[in-house]
Amino acid sequence: MAEADSKDEITPAASPEAQGEDFAQMLDAEGVPTAPATHEVAVGDEVSGVIVKIEDENSFVEYGSRDEAIIRTSELNGPDGEMRYKVGDPIAAFVVATGDEVQLSHGLSRQDAEADLLYQAYKAELPVEGRVDAVNKGGLGVTIEGDVRGFCPISHVDTQFVENAEEYRGQTLTFKIIEFRHQGRVIVLSRRALIEAEQNKAAGLVRSQLKKGTQLAGKVTRLESFGAFVDLGSGVEGLVHVSEISHRRVGHPEEALAVGQQVQVEVLRTKNVGKRRKERISLSIKALEKDPWEKIKEQFAVGTVVAGKVDGLEDFGAFVELADGVRGLVHVSEIADRRISHPRELLSPGEEVKVVVLEVDVRRQRLRLSIAQVDALESKAHLAEFRQRQEQEQEAVQSSSAMLDALRRAKLTD
Repeated sequence: MAEADSKDEITPAASPEAQGEDFAQMLDAEGVPTAPATHEVAVGDEVSGVIVKIEDENSFVEYGSRDEAIIRTSELNGPDGEMRYKVGDPIAAFVVATGDEVQLSHGLSRQDAEADLLYQAYKAELPVEGRVDAVNKGGLGVTIEGDVRGFCPISHVDTQFVENAEEYRGQTLTFKIIEFRHQGRVIVLSRRALIEAEQNKAAGLVRSQLKKGTQLAGKVTRLESFGAFVDLGSGVEGLVHVSEISHRRVGHPEEALAVGQQVQVEVLRTKNVGKRRKERISLSIKALEKDPWEKIKEQFAVGTVVAGKVDGLEDFGAFVELADGVRGLVHVSEIADRRISHPRELLSPGEEVKVVVLEVDVRRQRLRLSIAQVDALESKAHLAEFRQRQEQEQEAVQSSSAMLDALRRAKLTD
């Protein structure tokens, strides 16, 4: 009975620790390396495990308690390039990266060394050169530092939209590394970042010159009803208000300027320079032109009768242009000797008329003119001229008589 009891005796279940030791012994017996007791690994640690999946680029190694790591499939090849591992084979490798995923490697390969140099360039924000050897609608495939592959998204190829990326195929270009992940397995490049950096540097030089009174060359980029936008270089734009385009009246900027036209401008004032959307740069074209009003007072003195052209009609009067950029106002009461309700009753735009200058206000750039007083003034001028001519003729006669008397007294004539 005792023997029977001993045969039927149930052996107590082993503890989890004992089971783990037995499992480790089984692995040793099968020749499979055991994983470290702790699943927390650091770069440089040696990890042992089993290959559970082999893919084209990466393979997966299970270690510890179902933890997985990645190793390049190319590292599973022998010197002859043939695969020397299969799923289920044990493998030992070193941890080269941790984080979202643990990455393994047998050692530092040539590609790892190249990637290390690129990582230093990434951290120092240094430009790198690469040859474009692949193109698709998403961007450019680039080979950098020998065998290391990078990718430049289509939005990072240039500052402008790229319609045909094929034109870049085969070219060696300079890029900035904007992403460096998975020990250099994922490298994202940007050519646009370098172009923008250069533009920002050049734009900084342009902005450093933006002082009141500075004269700069620019190109008209856009025309609006309120003024013209002018590129001063490297994308720095200023506005020439419509009132600052010319000394003569400009209704719309397109009357005096065209997109793409080169112009000289003077800086009037600036605000929030360098703060992109808040930046305001006020410019003037007319400030560099000779002001025709400087000689207006001499050219059109009060009382002068001059010819002009009707430039505009308003309820209160008519504007008459006397010279390029010089026009004055004929009040409705100065258009005719009789009362009229609107200038259009007697005048029309473009009509040639005679006016008399009544007042010159250089400070406010205003001329007060009259059409009604022209006839009277001209009649008065003609009368004055007639009298002056009579006086001159009478003086000539008197002078001639005096000369004749003198000759007679000298007995030089009969």
